[in-house]
Amino acid sequence: MMELSALQIRVARTPGLGMLPQITAQILRLVDNPNASPRQVGAVIERDAGLASKLLKTANSSYYGMPGKVRTVSQAISVMGLSAVRSVIVSQAYQQMAAGRAHSRRFDKVAFWQHSLATAVGARILARFKGWRDPEEAFLAGLMHDVGRLVLDRFLPNEFDQAITLSLERGCSLIEAEREVLGYTHVEVGAMLGEQWQLPNNLMEGIRLHHQPMPFEDSPLGCLVYAANVLAHQAGFGLAAPVLYALDPKVHESLKLPEGQFEGLKQVLVQEVSRTQELLKIA
Repeated sequence: MMELSALQIRVARTPGLGMLPQITAQILRLVDNPNASPRQVGAVIERDAGLASKLLKTANSSYYGMPGKVRTVSQAISVMGLSAVRSVIVSQAYQQMAAGRAHSRRFDKVAFWQHSLATAVGARILARFKGWRDPEEAFLAGLMHDVGRLVLDRFLPNEFDQAITLSLERGCSLIEAEREVLGYTHVEVGAMLGEQWQLPNNLMEGIRLHHQPMPFEDSPLGCLVYAANVLAHQAGFGLAAPVLYALDPKVHESLKLPEGQFEGLKQVLVQEVSRTQELLKIA
C-alpha cells in the first residue's frame, strides 16, 4: 500500500498530471488577482494560437448570442466576461486530463467527466440562486472537486479497482471503499494535488470540503460544491454504486431552498449539463 507522502512525491515527479498547463495556471492566478486587467489575460491567451481559436469559437457560439461577430480575443473577453473565459480554458485543460483510457479497469472516465461537469453546473446554478459573487468560480470548484480520483486511477489503479469493486459489491459509497482499501481518500489526494498546482484557496475549498456538510456562512464554496455533488448524484450523474445521497438538513437550511425546489433543480441540471457539453465540444 502506498503511503500518501510517497504518492505525493510520485505525482510531483510526473509530467502532465503533476502540472496544470502553464497557461491555464497563469490564467487562474490572473483572474484571481484583483489588480489584473482583461488586457493582461488576453495577452496570455494570444500566446497560444490553439487556445485563442477555441475561445473565439466558444464566444461565437449561440450560447452567447453573438454568432459570427466576435473576431478578437479581447472582444471574446468582453462578451463572455473574465470569469467565464477562465471557466472555458480550465474546463478544456481538465477535460484533456480526464480523457484517454483509464488505468483502472473499472473506472469509467466518461461517467467521471459527466459527474464532474454535473457538479460544476449544479454549483453554478446554486451560486446564482444564493446570489454568490462569482458563479463561475463555483463552476470551477465543482468541476475539480474529484480531481484526486484521476491521481488514484493513474498511480494506484489496482487499489482503485479494489475500491470500486468493494463499493459495487457492498452498495457503499466510493469514498468509504477508498478509505477501507487505501487508508485515505480522493479528498486528501485531491487537496495534495491542488496545493501542488497552487490552486487559489477558494477552489481548494471545493476539493477539501465536498463531502463535509458545511453551512453556507462557514464556507460558501464548500457548501455549494457539497450540495451540487449531492444534486449530481441524485440526478443520475454518479460513480460506482448508486448510493442514495441526501442533502444534509443544515445545508438545506443554510441554502434557504424552498420545499420542492431541489427536484426542479435536478431537471435544470440535466438540461444545463447537455448545453455545457455542447459548448465545450465547440471549443
